[in-house]
Amino acid sequence: MQRKIEQTVSKYRMDEIYDGALLGFSGGADSSALLHFMKDRTKNLLCVHINHMIRGDEADRDEAHAKGICEQYGVKFLSFKLDIPKIAKETGKGLEEAARDARYEVFYSILENNPEYKCIVTAHNSDDNLETVVFNLTRGTGPRGLCGISAVQGNIFRPLIEVSKEEILAYCQENEIPYVCDSTNEDTKYTRNHIRHKIIPELKSLNPSVLNSAIHLGEILRADESYFEKQVDSLIASGITREKIPLDTFNALDYPIASRLIVRLFGDSLDFVSQKSIIELAKKGEVGSYICLHDGNIFKIERGYAHFTCAEDIKTLSYEYEIGELTYLPEPDLYISVNKEDAPSGYVPKYKISLNSEKVKKPLTARSRKNGDTIKHGGMTKKIKKLFVDKHIPSHLRDKIPLILSDGKIIAVPGICVSDTHSGKDLIITIFEREQK
Repeated sequence: MQRKIEQTVSKYRMDEIYDGALLGFSGGADSSALLHFMKDRTKNLLCVHINHMIRGDEADRDEAHAKGICEQYGVKFLSFKLDIPKIAKETGKGLEEAARDARYEVFYSILENNPEYKCIVTAHNSDDNLETVVFNLTRGTGPRGLCGISAVQGNIFRPLIEVSKEEILAYCQENEIPYVCDSTNEDTKYTRNHIRHKIIPELKSLNPSVLNSAIHLGEILRADESYFEKQVDSLIASGITREKIPLDTFNALDYPIASRLIVRLFGDSLDFVSQKSIIELAKKGEVGSYICLHDGNIFKIERGYAHFTCAEDIKTLSYEYEIGELTYLPEPDLYISVNKEDAPSGYVPKYKISLNSEKVKKPLTARSRKNGDTIKHGGMTKKIKKLFVDKHIPSHLRDKIPLILSDGKIIAVPGICVSDTHSGKDLIITIFEREQK
């Protein structure tokens, strides 16, 4: 095992662990084996034990054991009690996530105030790596989740990442290294424990080299991720921001780069379904269209570009205009003409409405929809909202469809229907939209 660790240290350039390191020391087999390896090799070594206050007397036992081992080896030791159940409740995180975040907060605080320690060392092994890959796969993940646990992550080093649990236990036995066991690790009601005790043994029976296979998969995917992230770096450097994403540039990107770009701009919490929806919306390029994301954010299409913004910034269109021979409606950016078919420059026909001139009382007006709007059609009084729903008109486009009114009553819903009393052929209303380039 020592040779494997030395090979890993050399392969991933972890030499800093010998100059000064903070070792996360639980007192379990993994960290005990790593401490045994490092105690005579690292100039400045500090073991930090975190009592998560989850297992009561057992946790206190582990803390006392860890302290005793460090005293026996003559290694510096610090312990901290963190009320993880309380922290998890206050932050809304799961116990595992809250414990991990709290641990690293302590670790980084120590590094910041003690420059003699150059890095953080943890005892994650190749079994842990495979567990993480399977865990991420079962809950849904992209390539990054299948990378598993990195050997090096900033100033966090994991020298045991290519060493198996079996090898660690054998090393402990061979060197008579005492260690404690966490009883909760045996409870298979927890997903990770179920994977550890039920799934991993089955995978090993199918392929005895599955631990190495997971390591190699991670190396391949991390190399791919590095390449894609460099492409994203170039796009960001070119001036793309979350406030302005040029549609021509964005829509020309291959999916792997486009998806990573929007994740970089929005944040890692953007899920796969949202990523796919954003890319599809951008391809359509309908001005004013948007997708609601979590935390009150939206992705919205503007003219020639898209951007992330807050949902509260989306304004409902409210307008009303009297219709002349040719009338421009600034709010929805449309032209409406009466018995005039020539399109204004830069605009194309979108809707054509045929009315009975004898039934129409001028002036006609065009306005945005309001709550409770109805129209008489097919012998029934129908709600405009239901007509939009039945025709699958997206909610963000409904305000852009101007309702046509005569004498204060709705007589036409462009693209959907004309009222029974005003249908005809001798008065033609044409609505023009801006030509999409």
